[in-house]
Amino acid sequence: MLLFAAVAAMALPALARAQRTAVDIAARKAKATDLLRAGHAEQACGILQPLLPTHPDDPVLRFLIGQCLAGEGRPRAAIAQYRWILARDPHALRVRAEMAQAEFAAGDTAAARADLRIVLAHELPPQVRTRLQALLQEIPRRPQWSGTASVGTMYDSNADLGPLNNVVTLFGAPVQLIGTPPRKVGAWAALATANLNYTYPVNTTWTLAANAAANDVTYAGLPQYDFSSYSIFAGPVFRTDRLSLAANFGTNIARLGNALYSLSWGASPDLAVRLSNRLRYEQQFNVQRNRYYSSSLTDGWSSYSVSALRWHFAGTAAYIEPSVAFADQETRSALYTDDQVGGSIAWFQPLGARFSLLIDPALNEIYYRTFDPMFGNTRHDKMYILTANLGYQPNFHHSQISLGVTLTANRSNQTLYSYDRVQTTLQWEMSF
Repeated sequence: MLLFAAVAAMALPALARAQRTAVDIAARKAKATDLLRAGHAEQACGILQPLLPTHPDDPVLRFLIGQCLAGEGRPRAAIAQYRWILARDPHALRVRAEMAQAEFAAGDTAAARADLRIVLAHELPPQVRTRLQALLQEIPRRPQWSGTASVGTMYDSNADLGPLNNVVTLFGAPVQLIGTPPRKVGAWAALATANLNYTYPVNTTWTLAANAAANDVTYAGLPQYDFSSYSIFAGPVFRTDRLSLAANFGTNIARLGNALYSLSWGASPDLAVRLSNRLRYEQQFNVQRNRYYSSSLTDGWSSYSVSALRWHFAGTAAYIEPSVAFADQETRSALYTDDQVGGSIAWFQPLGARFSLLIDPALNEIYYRTFDPMFGNTRHDKMYILTANLGYQPNFHHSQISLGVTLTANRSNQTLYSYDRVQTTLQWEMSF
């Protein structure tokens, strides 16, 4: 009897601690649930995830963690939690429905459709069935097609500094100035663009993607400055919740006036890393071979890289994005071989009432490598660019109307290449 009393005395504190722990966990789950309902997924994860190492077999805890991970924009991590539960309880329909939404967000549309059909095969409350059927209709089949098209008009204050007498880099090489120094010729132009995307989701990690694009600028009364380009790129895309890596390979063809201007081919891999809910790092590379029909002296290899850090400072669509760019090109003539360095700070701000504003000041410097005996020095250009764009979304087929202006001032130690330019555009764009 005394032994039993002693054991009971020892067990009671342990039992009390277990009860307190259970109450504490229940309180944390309740608080996290309230945060999830209020849209604060990051805070909910901060409460729940520390509990997982000590309570790995708690399905409710894993379900709530899956929900907060999905709310944080980490659907693949959420899928792992849902799969753990379904491996032990395949009939957990709520879990499977949440996993289908996470699979859709992760890009695995085939798996999302399959899981939704499994859920819809069971008896469900009418409102739940309606919502899941609507989600099923939203999920595209494989393959997926999307794109954009735009039309607009532009007034160019200095069309004569277009590609014919261009002193800026175009497709990797500067164009040689011929004849008299450039002069300002203002003109109106019609703008048209088309962009078609094809994606084939393999699973939540891999996608095959392709893009075809066409751009056209047609000047009124100045057909010698009309410019059009056509490109196609394709390659695999690898995605996780933290990063995305796209390997693009393709070609670009450009026309100036009525003549073929350039042909370029190469690789353009892109890397994006999600550092936090508000911070994203992007890295773009490009290496290509260029063939110019205006002058074979500018043929050769070119490369560039752009590093950008996007910060959603207000926790909304608003962001600030500083970026830095490096480029170089090797041409048949050493006179046109150069190195470039530049930077910009883009600021995007929703204004309310479907309006938004983008302001992007930039500076680019071009350092040519070879002494030019014609000018008695080595050419060095500085280009100052200010872009401002006021956008409006009319809520019609994912369209946008934008009014933009680009101010360009190129300053060169070889004054022949210095110029000013103002381009004002009005465009309508629709996504499909």
